[in-house]
Amino acid sequence: MLKRKIYSELLKWKNDSKGTSALLIEGARRVGKTKIAEYFGENEFPAYKTIDFSKESEDVINSFNDLSKIEKFFENLFLALGTNVLPRGSLLIFDEIQFCPKARQAIKTLVADGRYYYLETGSLVSIKENTQDILIPSEEESVQMFPMDYEEFLWACGLEFEAQAIINHFKERTAFDPNIHQSLMKNFRTYLAVGGMPKVVDTYLRTHDFYAVDKEKKKIIKLYEEDLRKIDNKFGTICYLVWKQMPTMLSKHSTRFIVSSTNERSDSVLFTNTMEKLIESKMVMVVYKCTDPSGGFSLTKDAGSFKLYFNDVGLFTSIIYPNTVNDTQDIYQRLIFDKLKTNLGMLFENVSAQMLVANSFEPYYYSWEQETSGVKKKYEIDFIIYKGGKTIPFEVKSRNVSSKESLDEFRKKFIKKIGEKYIVHIKHLFYGDNLTYLPYYMLFAVK
Repeated sequence: MLKRKIYSELLKWKNDSKGTSALLIEGARRVGKTKIAEYFGENEFPAYKTIDFSKESEDVINSFNDLSKIEKFFENLFLALGTNVLPRGSLLIFDEIQFCPKARQAIKTLVADGRYYYLETGSLVSIKENTQDILIPSEEESVQMFPMDYEEFLWACGLEFEAQAIINHFKERTAFDPNIHQSLMKNFRTYLAVGGMPKVVDTYLRTHDFYAVDKEKKKIIKLYEEDLRKIDNKFGTICYLVWKQMPTMLSKHSTRFIVSSTNERSDSVLFTNTMEKLIESKMVMVVYKCTDPSGGFSLTKDAGSFKLYFNDVGLFTSIIYPNTVNDTQDIYQRLIFDKLKTNLGMLFENVSAQMLVANSFEPYYYSWEQETSGVKKKYEIDFIIYKGGKTIPFEVKSRNVSSKESLDEFRKKFIKKIGEKYIVHIKHLFYGDNLTYLPYYMLFAVK
């Protein structure tokens, strides 16, 4: 079982709640929700049982129609499941809870009964149509689960000492020796190639065959695209069309998603509904523009200007590069050893958004136009986050770091509101011009 940070959150929930609340693990398909729930059940409880509502019989589903007599309910449930009654204090895992809204509503009664702990897992669980006919219980807590972040990837590769060394160097603000830096960047580029989907990481660790890795990612991409088409068919959205436009937008380093490319306006009902469903799917990350970065970003969010990123950089890599045996091996090797001549800015920008989101930040971007010496110029900050009462800007550079004009002008405009300023780049850690030049492999240490 791959080590995941969310395990400590599950343990905290168990110890703090003592069974007085259920916990919903929400996230995109294939990020490892069921695996971690079952591993948690195996290690922390006398017994556990997974009820997968996407596969269970009608008898199991119908058990949740009536909880007026709780003893009768449990008798019917375990008979329908064809299993022995679990001992008190065990864990029931309601997997793919979106397929049985009544089970989710039943949490209030089940928690009050007190004989079991309850974990729920699911994707698309927040879609309004999946919850409109039920009362969401106040006894339900929730936690978001993402693909494996870079630190978790290092753990999986047996490099926990490397992850800790990176954290230590970030805290002490000291650079690594040049040769060590090159090795650390090689490992980071491996993450760009593989990504953080658990089954893909496991395939990489077992085979070190990038064609096998790519095939595993292609399965997830196909699954995602099938899900998007189902969402479109069910809710009359254009999620799949927007998804297919994302690589083009990112490759052009667009300052925002060009809504007109879908023949829609950002304020149209269709596009608004589409964005709602995409966000709920967790397959994408949305970074909105804020119009006042001095604090309270959400209050000045420009809902019509945003960037879209894939939830996993490894999936993005598979989308944009060929998948024949020879091409895949060649391209992945060149990516890892920094021999790929194409512009990698889109991958570095996507992974930066992914790392910030994984650390529970809600990144925005900021762009503006100002006149200097009679000439109007456009400026943009790739990401801004709010941390420690300050606005923290990040500029993402895949190659050239000589241009820092946007950060300089940003500092002049909001000097009293800004904390540390970062240029995230492929070179070593250093300081200059009131900036921190941060290597990509250190970004996960910004917490």
